[in-house]
Amino acid sequence: MLNLTFIRHAETILNKSGVFCGRTDCDVTSEGLEKAKTLLKDEEKYFDEIYISPLKRTKQTLDVIIPDSNPITDERIIEASLGEWEGKKKSSVTPDLLALYRFGKYTPLGAETPEDIDKRVCNFVESLFYKYQNERILIVTHNGVMKSLKRNFIKDYGNIMSKNLETIIITDVEFKYYLQSKTPQGTT
Repeated sequence: MLNLTFIRHAETILNKSGVFCGRTDCDVTSEGLEKAKTLLKDEEKYFDEIYISPLKRTKQTLDVIIPDSNPITDERIIEASLGEWEGKKKSSVTPDLLALYRFGKYTPLGAETPEDIDKRVCNFVESLFYKYQNERILIVTHNGVMKSLKRNFIKDYGNIMSKNLETIIITDVEFKYYLQSKTPQGTT
């Protein structure tokens, strides 16, 4: 059975200061790196393949989880573009507007829509399921990607937001749920 382990990167300097990161290429905090070191036990650190986004916070996180790894960089798992919110303090947005954004009911000017994010993230996951069969794959990515995974692959996901270093595992079970949920009713 294929096992895709998605991990959100460790805390960044912008996460810590309450700023929307988006595609801003910022560093991980020393506290975040320390937490990442203990995320996986040694026996859990074997993966057949590893993917990261092009943003350095994913590589910095991976380097402390599995030093000397040789990941594949994939643009489809980059963080969501936040448009006019990028680099702004989260406190500058009203709680109501922030809640609407988190649930995909509002898109800041110039930002990626949830549908655009879902399209690239689902394309990425589908490509892995067609390329691999019984491997263990690690993917270090971002909150926007984790939200998309929850929307599309996890039946009862709970909180849409992902904490730094949160893990989501997608197997054949979740992939089958995804395939069934995108099939129009009444078709086979």
